[in-house]
Amino acid sequence: MIALYCQGSDMRFCKPTGTYLHMLSGRLSLALFTFVLTCWAASSATVGGPVTGFIFDPQAGVIRPMLGIPGAAYLGTVMVTGVDTAAVAPDGSAALAVEERGTRLVLYTGLRNGLPAAVAIRGAIAGVNRFAWSGDSSSAAVYSSASSQAQILTNLAQSPAAGALVDLSALPGPVTALAFDGQRIIAGVSGDAGGIYLASPPEAAQRIAAASGPSAIALAGANLYFADSQSQQIWQVQAYAGKPAAVLFANDSGISSPAGLQVSADGQRLYVANAGNRKLAIYDIALRSVLESLDLNFTPTRLDRFGDTSVFLLNNTGPGPLYVLSDSNPAKIAVYFVPGPPNRPRSLPRHM
Repeated sequence: MIALYCQGSDMRFCKPTGTYLHMLSGRLSLALFTFVLTCWAASSATVGGPVTGFIFDPQAGVIRPMLGIPGAAYLGTVMVTGVDTAAVAPDGSAALAVEERGTRLVLYTGLRNGLPAAVAIRGAIAGVNRFAWSGDSSSAAVYSSASSQAQILTNLAQSPAAGALVDLSALPGPVTALAFDGQRIIAGVSGDAGGIYLASPPEAAQRIAAASGPSAIALAGANLYFADSQSQQIWQVQAYAGKPAAVLFANDSGISSPAGLQVSADGQRLYVANAGNRKLAIYDIALRSVLESLDLNFTPTRLDRFGDTSVFLLNNTGPGPLYVLSDSNPAKIAVYFVPGPPNRPRSLPRHM
């Protein structure tokens, strides 16, 4: 299976990993490429072999697995269909899905064993269009921009239960980012009085940091990080659940329309996916400085944990390929190309 490995700041040095097609010549390259295409076409309907995680395809309205590991992976066949929108748990164990034109919220379990089972969540709000899972994937928060209501869902591993409605209509602007720490809903609100708000039912939402265009939120212990696409800055909120103190984390020229950010599993690095300049910035958290900046040949739209603590999604699947970030080896952080699904038209990877 072909994967594009990119390290450093120049995409000309990206190369297919594992197969190293550029080192192969003539007939061997053609034979290997033909074999890869055969693997795509023959992918099984069941989940076999190593599975990194599961991805929602918004264009097709389906959920499918990524088979293999970064560097040697491809998208498998469809496991769940008829989905309006969805969010897969960080550990890949389950997925929350909206069906029947926004009127039904469903929890899908059993993804990893290839036998997905759907459970409708009673009392869930309609029109959910934002999701935020807790770090351990046991609970989640959902939000509907149509009704300006949020809700906490608990016990998702066994018997899902929907909590009381949380009215966020008093917030001074639209919710443009959402996070959940297992107890509190954290909403990024855009506008003149925007910022990061904590909602801990039944208490009213409290602003803990000012921001005019929050676009992404990441949690790391007692600290919270958020990107502001209006000011082109990254902020840190220390002790966000206690006595919050907002401090500027990064304000460099490399920040451009940040679409997502995440903290590494060891808590030492902050990753920022910039849509404006197509760069992935890697920051040393302790030093608050850029360690590395990777050029991307696509526009990142997200940066979410993907099944494994060292793998993150950088874009949504569709007719084109998927890209994932892997930091399993901190000395060799890389972005990998994952071929598009076999039942969709796709363009072949370009050699940079």
